[in-house]
Amino acid sequence: ELSRQPHLGYLGGDVWIGRTIICVQYWKDFDSLEAYARNPDHLHLPAWAKFNRLRGTSPDVGVWHETYEIDPGKWESIYVNMPSFGLGKVFDAEQIQGSREAARGRRDGGSGP
Repeated sequence: ELSRQPHLGYLGGDVWIGRTIICVQYWKDFDSLEAYARNPDHLHLPAWAKFNRLRGTSPDVGVWHETYEIDPGKWESIYVNMPSFGLGKVFDAEQIQGSREAARGRRDGGSGP
């Protein structure tokens, strides 16, 4: 979907599959990423919702998610059921219990949409 529709803002990425699956994506800008991720008409949001329903509260699946821009302080690392990884190993981590706040709100220090 992303490769066939360059207007969405996806620039490319890599996937590594082994015991751990790592997917790195590059986007034109944060707004393009956010618009795609939140749009129910694209593949991501329905698939992510299904994944979370199936995973439930199982501690057997870990999620590592980082979003950052090329500006100081505009990054985040999210971990679910796994140790610090990536940027979270290098910078101080802050635990947020049960937060479902949108990435933009966390990034900008507000509550987000």
